[in-house]
Amino acid sequence: MKSGQTNPFARKGIALVTVLVAVVIVIAIFTTLSASVLSELRNGRTVSVRDELAQSADGLSERARLQLVLDYRSRGISVPAYLDQVSTNPPTATVDLGNGITGRWRVLGTSGVGAEYGWIEVASTASRGNESQTVVRRISFGQNDVFKLAMLSETTNCMYCHLRVNGDVGALFHHRPGWGNEGVNGQGSGAHEGGSVIRGNLYAARTITNDDTPRNGEGALTRGNYSANGTGTLNAYKINGSLVTGDVEANSTNSALPQDTDGDGIPDFPPIKRSVAMASANGSLRGGTIVALSSGQVLNPVTLVSAMVGGISRTHEGNLVLIGTPENPIVLDKDVYVSGDVVIKGVVRGRGAIYAGRNLYIAGNVTYQNPPSKPGQGVCTGVTDPDQCARLNIANGRDELRLAARGNTIIGDYTERNASGNLLPVDLRQSADFYRAQFGFYSGNRYYDTQTGDELVLKDGRYYNVEGTEISASRVITRAANQSNPAQDAYSYSFRPGSIDPSGNFTGWISDDFYKNALLGSSNLAYNTWRWNFGTPPGSTSAKVSFRNTIETELVNARIPSNQARAIACRLANLSAGSNGCPSSIPPSNGGQDLRDNSGNVVGYIHIQDGRTLRVVRDQALSYETQVTHVDAFLYSNFRIAGKTSMLGVAMNGGLIAKELGILAPGRFKGWWKSSRYNFLSSPTNTSRQCNSAGQTYFVADTEDCALTVNYDHRLRNGGYGFNLVVGNPGQTVSWRLSADPNERVR
Repeated sequence: MKSGQTNPFARKGIALVTVLVAVVIVIAIFTTLSASVLSELRNGRTVSVRDELAQSADGLSERARLQLVLDYRSRGISVPAYLDQVSTNPPTATVDLGNGITGRWRVLGTSGVGAEYGWIEVASTASRGNESQTVVRRISFGQNDVFKLAMLSETTNCMYCHLRVNGDVGALFHHRPGWGNEGVNGQGSGAHEGGSVIRGNLYAARTITNDDTPRNGEGALTRGNYSANGTGTLNAYKINGSLVTGDVEANSTNSALPQDTDGDGIPDFPPIKRSVAMASANGSLRGGTIVALSSGQVLNPVTLVSAMVGGISRTHEGNLVLIGTPENPIVLDKDVYVSGDVVIKGVVRGRGAIYAGRNLYIAGNVTYQNPPSKPGQGVCTGVTDPDQCARLNIANGRDELRLAARGNTIIGDYTERNASGNLLPVDLRQSADFYRAQFGFYSGNRYYDTQTGDELVLKDGRYYNVEGTEISASRVITRAANQSNPAQDAYSYSFRPGSIDPSGNFTGWISDDFYKNALLGSSNLAYNTWRWNFGTPPGSTSAKVSFRNTIETELVNARIPSNQARAIACRLANLSAGSNGCPSSIPPSNGGQDLRDNSGNVVGYIHIQDGRTLRVVRDQALSYETQVTHVDAFLYSNFRIAGKTSMLGVAMNGGLIAKELGILAPGRFKGWWKSSRYNFLSSPTNTSRQCNSAGQTYFVADTEDCALTVNYDHRLRNGGYGFNLVVGNPGQTVSWRLSADPNERVR
């Protein structure tokens, strides 16, 4: 045989050995079956007896499944709490199935902490004399699939100015980045400015508006190559300026979207139920600074000390303030429920959730002491798959925080008033202005349950809370916007920390001034921006002059140089230059000009839009409330997640789920209205931007292009604690088998 030739007999030999090995495996399997399943079957005198016992065992197994589901629902606790109870005291039952057959079932085991999904495994045995058959059924008790998403909302309000999402996004109503009439249409999109990118899939339960969404001749979305600031070119779908690198599904029925529970064909947002949250609280809080106020107590410098406690176990009736430091972090173990509001800031250690029965306030950065490793780093060295890395982080006990609110989660500032109760200058109440405008609190009515303080929804003439429970009209109070009286202002009832008193008025437990100065604090920001709509000028000249004087005072209080405040006010009052006390030169009604101090030095830029809205950028570093730029937590709210951050990137490490999402964080970016001399604010390479790399003044870790960046925590879909109170569809059979293992037989 020549060198390099293959021996055909060798090939036949290999084939023969392979066949023999296969035969041996088949014989082994057959022998195993004979020793197990076949031996079980031979215990029956006839095939009909065997089938009768197997069917009886299956019927008993189904009865056990239904009994476990009913038991779970009757206890009114979370799935993890129920699994823990079942694991500690496994239920059993003996049943007379008739015809001389006795049935017995027992729980074989449950999923443990860190399992990819929750389950209970039940063995059911039907016996008659010495003959028996056993069925083993695994029953699903997992969390809702919505936690596979980095963002989910019914309505998204003004978030696509400069947004990056690393994960999948779900939209229950109309999906259209930008502003305009939510659910209908709009004009323009902030995504065109800084480039908004979803690095994942987009699941829209309804339509996707095609303002600039490229489609083929059949109307299907089409991909293209597009550039986004700081990312180069991406192959993506383009939806009104925002880019989606993954798949896009309109009219989606993906399991990651909530189910339609009321039969109207629309996915229904899965709420957290108050009773379940209270019954399931099985954890504790310690460490850091914990201020536990009872209902009716007000937070002030005295109670900040006198109400300090060493820890909280399971539940707290009242309101809670949590402050952690690197040296003394907040330590969380499992789940805690607070009946009122929760304020949190600082460093956190542990794994679990904090559920607020009303609102939750993030009054500063919230960071992990022991954060999860990223793919390729730390415990994930050599691992690039984010899901595998997530499982390693779980196994190594890395910190994992979930923050949930029955009402709203407020990120950062919400305040409007100073220590004297007077309205703050317009440049210092930008957050409140945004929330009022974006969530409809400048007009219209809101409804509240006077017994619980819950915000309600009016539908077909009836009032419902977030759980869908109808509330009697006799318990309902109606409130509208009323800035002159905070005690009867709908904004207070929904956004400020507090409750409804016996007279139906709103009573706060933290003043705006204390929250803004003592909890948030202040910091200096350069190139910060703000805007204000001063409204339509009145008709008569004398009224315009009065209107001008009011605006001028507002502008001086907002730190606009006095030499230009009047000129700007004259334009906003629609007065002519050189008359009625106006200077000879005033800004254009639609356009911009430099802002100069009394010495003529350029200190910023202004732009007036439609003669009513003033936009301002200040070049020098001025003092503002501290901006929240880093949140290590998965946030879940039954109503809203709201936030406002000026000229800084924001890292949201976890995810965001709420009926309404509204976070205005355009990042350090030029924007369409500014002078070209601010181009450097949009340059990923210009060091004057001061936010591109570690060590720079405005750098925020875990952000991309100095933008609002949502980084999905993959632990939520890989066995992390998840949101224990928001379950999927418990009780489904995920596996079934006829057992021949004597150890699984129920005796």
